[in-house]
Amino acid sequence: MLLYIPVNRFISGGSTLKTLLDNLIPLTPVFVIPYLSGLLFWLATVIYINLKQVGEQVLRFNFMMILAGILSVLIYILLPTFMNRPAIIDNDIFSRILSWVYATDRAYNAAPSGHTFYTIICFLALWKVAPKYRTVWTIISILIIASTLFTKQHNVLDVLLGTGFAMLIYLVSANFVVLKKLL
Repeated sequence: MLLYIPVNRFISGGSTLKTLLDNLIPLTPVFVIPYLSGLLFWLATVIYINLKQVGEQVLRFNFMMILAGILSVLIYILLPTFMNRPAIIDNDIFSRILSWVYATDRAYNAAPSGHTFYTIICFLALWKVAPKYRTVWTIISILIIASTLFTKQHNVLDVLLGTGFAMLIYLVSANFVVLKKLL
């Protein structure tokens, strides 16, 4: 995950994956709260899963997070994508926070959406490790992923690619656990 920041700072060029559907999604600055909460959700999940030490689940989760981080950075470098962000004209607290996000997080590394794939990986791990709270994990995950669209940090295709990327990482990680057992 730490590689995201330097890559985001130095990447230029690339393409945007904007569709007509993206024009129908309004900029809604209040969604900056679930957007930023994603960082806390991921960190809390990493800590919880690793402290819980649930057999193969901890190994698989850590493998997914590391693999997703490395592969996404390679994608961002080799196939750069960016967002065309709208101007923020309101001056309420949420608009000011979103302006700060725009100022500190350049518009690059759009696809696959890291907010989407990290959230899905955490969601899948928590679904198995803490099934009692599945409704909570679902609501948090939906809000974080939706926030990427309503803050105009990502386009619909970025989110779809993030979802597919997370599913691919999940499938690969299953094979990793099986391979580890054989060794």
